[in-house]
Parts: sequence; C-alpha cells; structure tokens
Amino acid sequence: MREEIRKRLCQMSDAGYQEFSASLIPASGRGSMLGVRLPALRDYARELSKGDWRKELSYTEDIYFEETMLRGMILGCACRDIDELFAYLENYIPQVKNWSVCDSVCNGLKLVQKHPQRTWDFLQPYLESGEEFPCRVGLIMLLSHFVKLGDGGVKISRRRKICMTDLQNEEETAPYLERILQTLDREFTEGYYVQMAAAWLIAELFVTYPVRTMRGLLELHLDEFTRKKAVQKIRESRIPDREVKDYLKQRVLSEGKA
Repeated sequence: MREEIRKRLCQMSDAGYQEFSASLIPASGRGSMLGVRLPALRDYARELSKGDWRKELSYTEDIYFEETMLRGMILGCACRDIDELFAYLENYIPQVKNWSVCDSVCNGLKLVQKHPQRTWDFLQPYLESGEEFPCRVGLIMLLSHFVKLGDGGVKISRRRKICMTDLQNEEETAPYLERILQTLDREFTEGYYVQMAAAWLIAELFVTYPVRTMRGLLELHLDEFTRKKAVQKIRESRIPDREVKDYLKQRVLSEGKA
C-alpha cells in the first residue's frame, strides 16, 4: 500500500509547482518534495479515508513531504472520535517540521470544533512546549478553530470594515477571546514561524474583535518582532480603513509593551 501511495503521488507531481513550493519552505523542514498541488492531495486524502485509513496513519517513515501532508489530511477527513484524534495527533505533531504541513493540516481538523474545551486542554502542552513547530501547531489551531467560536458554537464573522468610530465602541466578548489573549501575553522566543503564527493570530483577532484586540496590542508583553509583524499584517488587510491603519502604526508601535 505504501508503494502504491508513493507511485500515485509521483503521478500527481508537477515540476513547476514543485519548484515554486520548494522556494517557500526551508529545505531542512520539508524533505523531498514532489510538487503535488493541495487540492489534488485533499482529493486523494478523501479517497484514502474511505479505506483502511488507520493503517495509513500508523506509518511514520515518510520519504516525501507530500506523504506527511497526506497523512494529516486523512486524519482530518476520516477521524470521527475526538479521543482517537488526540491519540493520532500526539504521534503526528512531532513530525510537523514546516509551516505548510502545519497550517494545511490544522485547518482541516474540523472535528475539534465540536469539542472546544477538550481541544483547548489538549493544546496547552504544545503552546507551552518551547518548541517551534509544536507551538505553531497550537497557535494555528487557535486561529483556525477558536477565534470565531461564539456562544453555543455559533460562528462569529469578521468585520466587513473597521473605521476609527468602531474603535470607540464597547469591547467585544467571545467564549475563548480572553484566553487567547492570555496565551499571546508573552514574548515568542521559539523561532520565526511561531512569531509569524502569533502575529497572524493577532491580526485575525483584530478584524473580528477590533476594540478588545486594540487594547490587547497596547497591553500584551509581546516581543518587538511579533508586535511589528502583527501590526503589519493588520495593515495589509482591506478591512481596516486608512485612518485605522495609520493609528495602529503610530500608537501601537510607540506605546505597546514591547
């Protein structure tokens, strides 16, 4: 079965896409890359999830970058029991060595949305691990599955636009908002990919809860790099207007607790 999967992945490879993808991911964290596009990988994961997917997940000696990605995608497609999911993730997360596998796989783990408190508890050791990619897994899981989680599982949407008047409103609330901000209240010293994940998480918080996140940006004990990247990512968004973006740059970078 393993050789069949590798043969199929090789058949789906695209040399042009391989060159492009390889340029985005450090060689030390990706291994051999075939250049299989993500939609094709997802389709193949769904196909494999209809068979003996547990056998596929038990294999850990990957040759190709796409093998590791595929197993994570199968987990998102096939697993329907939260305890089983956590058990597989305990073995899988140590194999995550780059941002691409981390982000694509974490986003597909939709089952955790039905078990937010148990998932929150499961993620804490990774968030506090002091290791770059386990910590990034935790942050991306928060971004993908907790930022927009409202009461009763109702999804909270991003703002369509944010102007200065909006920043004068009452602070927003959400079930996990304060806990996410507490998680972010530190310097991120684990490495570049953790800092970028934290900045991305803050930016997503801002376009969803601008008033509360604005205060957070002024109060959080972030390292300077992460704070600057968070402001940069917010300013790159089309949701805040120009006045808000200028205000962020001027106030947060001069007054924040860097």
